[in-house]
Amino acid sequence: MQPCSSDEPINVNVDEIRNIVSVSIRRTSAFLRFGLDELNTRDGGNFNLAAGVNYQFWPEVITTDERNDARDAYRSWLVGCGLRELDQYYSIFLDKVWWAIEVGEKHGTALPAGFKFDAKFAELTNVAEKQKRVTKKLGSHNFSEELKSLSKARNCLAHNTGMVRSPNDCNNAALDTLEIKWLAFDMLAIRGGKERIIDKLPFDTNELPGEGDTKVAVRFGQRVLAFPAGTRVNLTLSQIAEFCVFYNNMAEKTIEGLLNFFLSKGLIASVGDPTAAEPEQTPGPM
Repeated sequence: MQPCSSDEPINVNVDEIRNIVSVSIRRTSAFLRFGLDELNTRDGGNFNLAAGVNYQFWPEVITTDERNDARDAYRSWLVGCGLRELDQYYSIFLDKVWWAIEVGEKHGTALPAGFKFDAKFAELTNVAEKQKRVTKKLGSHNFSEELKSLSKARNCLAHNTGMVRSPNDCNNAALDTLEIKWLAFDMLAIRGGKERIIDKLPFDTNELPGEGDTKVAVRFGQRVLAFPAGTRVNLTLSQIAEFCVFYNNMAEKTIEGLLNFFLSKGLIASVGDPTAAEPEQTPGPM
């Protein structure tokens, strides 16, 4: 961390901080599509590599079962990489938010020559703990339960090809099941007091229960996906898409808390002000 000069203002670009999470989402979605599209129709050739000479790491004849096992392991590895991408970039995002909080806390104070901001926060490896510390400062929700479960899933995919181990990968009371939790949107069609989740568009209102006018609403709630010990974590692209939306929503809630924090410090005029997306350079000696 570079020392802060006492006579230079510090700029906090909130859009730049917010974009860190957006980059991870774009990378994850692109890489998974590159890797998983039409995976079941690809046989991977002979699985060997050439480096001037051909290195044969696999038998000359690869059985169907061996190909299927390799394909399943690859899918788990790639999905695990996607979860790691989301987790790591969100961790970097929190590092920047923590720095911005420190800047706000020092607003209006004279700093000694050679002053350095906290470097220990970035050394934390537990993203749920980072989120907890940030939201404690900002007074926003920490999503600790969901973040911990996604980290469990990432570790299971990265370290055991997605096979759930008890108790290592489990987080229920009995430590015999991995429960992955996140928050997601449901679109609801409501008619005659009865609800139905809309899982594809367009939808036929004639298939809805009840009578009368149809209303469409959105509900945001927790999802839970359970994988008992001894089974393999298998995630669909639609579920991973919801993970991406969840990380984006966490980031937006955190940014909202950061802007309110800046507002309380007099650094911005209002949260709804267009300039709030990119706060002015911190006034006063820094």
